[in-house]
Amino acid sequence: MPASYSFAPRIEGEIAACSGAFGCLEALAGSLVALVLWAGLATGLLFAPRTNVRAAIEALRVEYEAITAEQDALKAFVARVEQLSPSGLKSTVEGGGVGVVGATTGQAGGIEEVRTAYRETVMDVPHYERDYDESLPVNIANEFGDGVGGAVLANDTLSPQVKRAVIASAQEGRTSRDRYLDTLDRERDRLETAGSALDDAATRCEAVDGQRLRRRSFGDLQQRYTRLEAARDSLTGTLARRQEQIQDGVAFGWQRRDSESVYRYLYQDIDATYPVLADGTRLLKRMDAVEHRLTTALTAQA
Repeated sequence: MPASYSFAPRIEGEIAACSGAFGCLEALAGSLVALVLWAGLATGLLFAPRTNVRAAIEALRVEYEAITAEQDALKAFVARVEQLSPSGLKSTVEGGGVGVVGATTGQAGGIEEVRTAYRETVMDVPHYERDYDESLPVNIANEFGDGVGGAVLANDTLSPQVKRAVIASAQEGRTSRDRYLDTLDRERDRLETAGSALDDAATRCEAVDGQRLRRRSFGDLQQRYTRLEAARDSLTGTLARRQEQIQDGVAFGWQRRDSESVYRYLYQDIDATYPVLADGTRLLKRMDAVEHRLTTALTAQA
């Protein structure tokens, strides 16, 4: 039997496994469902125009939840540090060598409570091992900078200056994450807009395609071809706008970052660094295939 007329492999397996009246009915029902899916895939009816865009939006959702969790952790950390009583005696010893005043004498403790609070809040977010997996010295220096981080690590007691610096650094960390969340919101909105445009273009493409095109009238085929070209123009406009957004870079507050590095991070777990362009390219190829079928049908009637 020619391969083009054979059943999908899963359907043939279901039929071979059929035994007994009820077994056959169950197998047949499963086979019919699989046949519909297989036929849809074979003819392109189940073409998904925004596969990568949908995955990218999900990746943004996961990242948004992670950053929100970090903000909550920093808020909890600040609340715990605010409850600590700093030492009354101060020293001019610099923490980390950048001028943060620490304490070497006075009531013992304080700084150890800061380190414990940091471990139990900032380093206790669910995604910490996945995204960071750093030791306390490394992570606190990355979060607060070498000066404040060094003061927390180098001193034994908590001075008023170090306490204020720690709280200010943690609050700045929350603020910077606010800017990052704005960036994620903006990217999600752009993906949703582009995804809707992809869906629309795909729907218009499918509307002009069909079986037995050669049986259509010449006028009908011309109208289909014109509608396909309009859908293609709309799609290329969407892709051009996305390309401009990529070239402009990604805004973080007043700063702009290189798009490629940002998207490689955000979309590292999906198949495309540029999901809109990837899905759009697939859809353009599909439009090329539909155009070929329409051109063939038109030529046959010329």
